[in-house]
This record gives sequence, structure tokens and C-alpha cells, in this order.
Amino acid sequence: MRSHARLLAAALVAASLPLLGPAGHASAAEPVEVRADWGRTAAPDGVLKRGCKRYAYRYRLTVPTDDWEVEVKIKDPKGHKVASTYLLSDSEEPTGGLRFRLCGVASSPGRFTIKAKVSVWDGWDEEEGRLPNSHFRLRRP
Repeated sequence: MRSHARLLAAALVAASLPLLGPAGHASAAEPVEVRADWGRTAAPDGVLKRGCKRYAYRYRLTVPTDDWEVEVKIKDPKGHKVASTYLLSDSEEPTGGLRFRLCGVASSPGRFTIKAKVSVWDGWDEEEGRLPNSHFRLRRP
């Protein structure tokens, strides 16, 4: 009887593994589609200054509704996140400019990447997309 209980328990665990994905974690969300028609981000090339300084970037949204949010992440040449922010339709314009703070000692010169994930709502319906990544370079002085 005990061996039947073990077999049943093993079968239940094995059946749940495809739902959990690798290492027993919930499976990753489906990749979010790049939506170039929803807008873009940009930043000028510049100099990675000594100390902690502020650097500018811009965004322009052309999303299909007036109810949106954007998660912006800026990654350094090694792929580490060095800045992030959330833009909300309740408090931000669909076009604007922002600044992020970066300390030269904590980063290295090279090609930086701006990533932006957008969520829009039409009533209760939510749709997600990503703006195309944009890049800028910060060089040594």
C-alpha cells in the first residue's frame, strides 16, 4: 500500500513540473512584443564625467489609449541596471525628457541601453509591449 502512495505522489509531482518550469519556479511570462508604433526613447552621446552627474534622455509615446504606464530601465555596457523610473499617464505627458543620475566610479564608458516596457488599458483590457531599445555612448573625458 505504501508503494502505491509513493507512486501516486511521484506522479502528482511529475505532472506539476511542466507548470512550474525550471527549478520549481513559476514559468516566465511570454516575451513582450516590440511595438515601434507605440513610441521611442533617445539619449545623446556624451562624456562619462567624474563623480555623480545627471544625464538626460527623452521619450515619445504614441500609444492607442490615454491610460498607460511605462517602466524605463537604463543599462550600462556590462548589462547592469544603473537607473530606472516609472511614467504614469496620470502624472506625465506622452512626450518629455527626464534625467538619471550616474556615478562615473560605479560605471564604465561605452554603449548604454534604454529599455522601455509599456502597458496600456482600454477599460479592463490590458495590452503590453516594448519600445525598441535605444542606445547612447558615454566616453572617457
